[in-house]
Amino acid sequence: MIPFNKPYFTGKETQYIEEAVKLGKISGNGFFTQKCQQFFESRYGFKKTLLTTSCTDALEMAAIY
Repeated sequence: MIPFNKPYFTGKETQYIEEAVKLGKISGNGFFTQKCQQFFESRYGFKKTLLTTSCTDALEMAAIY
């Protein structure tokens, strides 16, 4: 059975948090955000990908567009 609402851990979370802190960008358009956006753009051929903090933020952006 797949547990509902249980996050998947790779074991590298602490390392990635430390990297983000060392890079000085822990929110917004930081290194890992850009990495995720590039992954989705190249993997699925999206023209542009923007990550949001919530579905509400995404819906607001879509409404403005």
